[in-house]
Amino acid sequence: MPRNNEIEGDILKEANKLFFDKGYKKVTVDQLASNLSISKKTIYKYYESKQDLLEKTFENWSSKITKEINEILDQKDLSFIDKLKSMMSHIGVSMGRMNSDLIMDIQENVPHLWIKINNYKHEAAFLRFKRLIDEGITKGMIKKNINRNLVVALYACAIETLLDPNFLNTLPPDMKKKLPKYHSDIFDQTLKIIYEGILTDEALDSFSNSK
Repeated sequence: MPRNNEIEGDILKEANKLFFDKGYKKVTVDQLASNLSISKKTIYKYYESKQDLLEKTFENWSSKITKEINEILDQKDLSFIDKLKSMMSHIGVSMGRMNSDLIMDIQENVPHLWIKINNYKHEAAFLRFKRLIDEGITKGMIKKNINRNLVVALYACAIETLLDPNFLNTLPPDMKKKLPKYHSDIFDQTLKIIYEGILTDEALDSFSNSK
């Protein structure tokens, strides 16, 4: 019996929603089948297991982020500041979807996927973020005395540790309590701290005044 691309896509789309809403352990194939009004047998025709669905979900997630960030960086008519803000907003929203339950479930139950996710975050930092920093230096929007490699390293550390519940749980309770509630806000404010430290006065003024 031939595969139906629409059904295959619907299964993955619903699995994506459930994983990002509930985490990994709380989601069942029975629940997924019920939500889609199809049988478990139909799901297993397209995906080997719940873990296979999770891995395909993150393949799509990372591919989508890569495509959209590259599209932002490739826009020749977009100013450096607009690219900066667009990239901040886009990555903040994308990373922020990874709630603590999902991250902890992946670390505990699918550790090899967590390694892949961290490798992807490093790739995003070292390739795409570095590309933006290089453009900012070329256009005179980043301070000349800034070590760009250190900036990229700080960014990579931020997206690896500040979105990791295990790291956040090592903080003193009072400090943890005063952090932003949502991952997207943690990420957004961290990037603002980095950017405000590296931008020239002219760039910082444009950054502050742009919509």
